[in-house]
Amino acid sequence: MAIWALHRLRLKWGYTMRFDQVNNDYTLDSISAPRSAGKQALAEAAYLRMMTPKGSYFADPALGSELYKLKRSKDVPRMRRQALAWAKAALEPLRAPYYLTSIDVTADNSTSGHLSIKAVLTQADGSQATTSINVQVAG
Repeated sequence: MAIWALHRLRLKWGYTMRFDQVNNDYTLDSISAPRSAGKQALAEAAYLRMMTPKGSYFADPALGSELYKLKRSKDVPRMRRQALAWAKAALEPLRAPYYLTSIDVTADNSTSGHLSIKAVLTQADGSQATTSINVQVAG
C-alpha cells in the first residue's frame, strides 16, 4: 500500500500505523492503539528519511537522502565519508521538531558490497533513539 494511502486511512478512520524496520513495511494497528511517540517516533522518522530517495516524495521534495546513489559508486573511503554526509544532511531537519542536541552517524563496512549506516539521535532530555540501515554499494 502506498504511503499516501496509509496516511489517508489514518486521517479518515483514525487508525494508527507503526513502521516496522525489520520488514520494511507498515503495521496497521487498531483504532484504540496509541500513536507512536518519543523514541519510537523519532527512530521511525529517521529511518524513513534515510531510506527515501531525495526528491521522490511528491508532497515534500526535500524529504529523503541521497544514499540511493551509493548503488552506483565504488566502495572506497571517500564514498563512505560522502555517505555519512548524506545521512547527516537527511537527518538534520529532525533537529528542531524533536529537540535534538546531537546527530551521530557512523558507517561500518562489515560485508563486501554493503555499507551499514547507524544513526544515534540524542534529544534534549538525554534520551537516545537509534536506527540503522544497510545500503548496497557497487563493487
